[in-house]
Amino acid sequence: MNGEQVAAVSIAAIIVWGITLSMWAQAWASRRKDSARPERLQALEGRLERVEHAIDAVAVEVERIGEAHRFTAKLLSDRLEPLPADAKVAREPNG
Repeated sequence: MNGEQVAAVSIAAIIVWGITLSMWAQAWASRRKDSARPERLQALEGRLERVEHAIDAVAVEVERIGEAHRFTAKLLSDRLEPLPADAKVAREPNG
């Protein structure tokens, strides 16, 4: 083998070794990433559960506000005194 052939084989070996090494690194990284995935899912489930509880609490408070509004409106409508019949006639425009 002459020098050019040795250089070509060396370059090819370096390229193959680099591709193999990068494939091993990708496999190792994806396996490591998959092992951390259940922890992330559990953390995400915990966050979603807390958001769900917060939404439920807000819904209860909004319902209480609505009930208070209805109660206040009823009190105000019951509190108004009906106008006497004479006052109704005086308020109507002449026509």
